[in-house]
Amino acid sequence: MPFTLFKGTFTPQFGRPDGDSMRFVPDNPDPLFHLTRRGAAPKVNGINGSVQLRYEAIDTMESRAKDPFASDATASNLNLAGTNGGAQPARGYIFSNQIGPNGRPIAFVFAGDTAMADGSSHFVKAEDLGDSINVQQLALGHAYPLYYDTLFADLRAFCDQAVNAARSAAKGVWAADVTNTGFGWTDDLKQLPPIFPKLWRRLDSYSRDEIFFEPDAPLSNLKAYIESRRDERVFLRDEQRFAGFDDLVEIDGDQVHLTAEPQNMVVVSQK
Repeated sequence: MPFTLFKGTFTPQFGRPDGDSMRFVPDNPDPLFHLTRRGAAPKVNGINGSVQLRYEAIDTMESRAKDPFASDATASNLNLAGTNGGAQPARGYIFSNQIGPNGRPIAFVFAGDTAMADGSSHFVKAEDLGDSINVQQLALGHAYPLYYDTLFADLRAFCDQAVNAARSAAKGVWAADVTNTGFGWTDDLKQLPPIFPKLWRRLDSYSRDEIFFEPDAPLSNLKAYIESRRDERVFLRDEQRFAGFDDLVEIDGDQVHLTAEPQNMVVVSQK
């Protein structure tokens, strides 16, 4: 499936950018409405013409998670996009081939301009991604890999190289990550060391659930809660098998960890 090139302007002032998302005003939004939709139609702001991008292949810590990791990821994104810390708009372009469930273009994102024609179709190669903000965020350790089955295998493999290098050098989140080594429950999730953001979001929503969450035994219903949300399936690349995300959450006494590394998981898209 080819990607469509969109030229435009990063406009962080129109929203609340984070480490893997920013608002973007395409020069010509019309091709957005021809992309494959995973849910809602493209959500183009009727006043300023901007759309909220969702960066392909990466996931950064939520703004409500532990500092400075989340804020570092946001600052890096704004810097790589050339927005002077979010103080000004900046030219950029994206490659996208789909609209996510929330109406956001899922995209590989680049700063600056390009001689390629706006709205043109491209088969993006792995070597084309080196300058993308997506891969740079991985290489700097500001982002975790988050792969969906809609991402081509060769592009995943290229992202893996950036992840492996960042982990080996203990950059960013990898200096303190406890996704696979384990961590204990805390009532203040902002104090948790860095963990895979998808797991952090599950913990966050679980802690506010009036049915499943029991303050006196905070981990007792965690797996049941995750399983109850939806049948979220992942493909484990090293074992070549499918599993439920809840099956990868291991609870040992008062400790929680994932049994699979983030880059080993390919999330199955919801149809």
